[in-house]
Amino acid sequence: MSALASLRRWLLPAALALAACSPALNWRQAPLGGLNFSLPCKPDRAQRTVNLGDRDVALEMQGCEAQGALFAISRARVGDATAIPGVVQAWRASALAAMRADVAAATVLAAPSHAGVPGLASAAWLRAAGQRPQGGEVQAQLAWLVMGGDVYHLAVYADTLGADMTEPFFTDITLP
Repeated sequence: MSALASLRRWLLPAALALAACSPALNWRQAPLGGLNFSLPCKPDRAQRTVNLGDRDVALEMQGCEAQGALFAISRARVGDATAIPGVVQAWRASALAAMRADVAAATVLAAPSHAGVPGLASAAWLRAAGQRPQGGEVQAQLAWLVMGGDVYHLAVYADTLGADMTEPFFTDITLP
């Protein structure tokens, strides 16, 4: 089994396994690496080494479920800046394959400004539709951000995505 296939088999089910039920969007700060993110529920955490872009990276993950949506934040500690584009490309392909998304139909989004966080750069932002691992349609908004030698992946999966889910999650990123 290829490394990407292994990651696909692990990433979305692991994100779903991290889900913790919450009745409403109760936004709170969740630190990960050198950044704070907003999550609408208390996150569960996991760590694992995965292969991305032909290199093994330590992956830290936080996620929770609220209002029928799964919110997940991950950080891959890449270190080598020259390897980051390959890691982002492999991670993007794996995330889309895990949800069996039509890659050609994925919509590339304009990245919001994170000017308040020096050194934070957008690598990829997109919206896609696909299938849940257990069946049924799912929409996702996905982003990959780079800061130093780290790649952060933000993802929201839901039957129908709304701005009340995506805007705070993708824009409220701060330094601790």
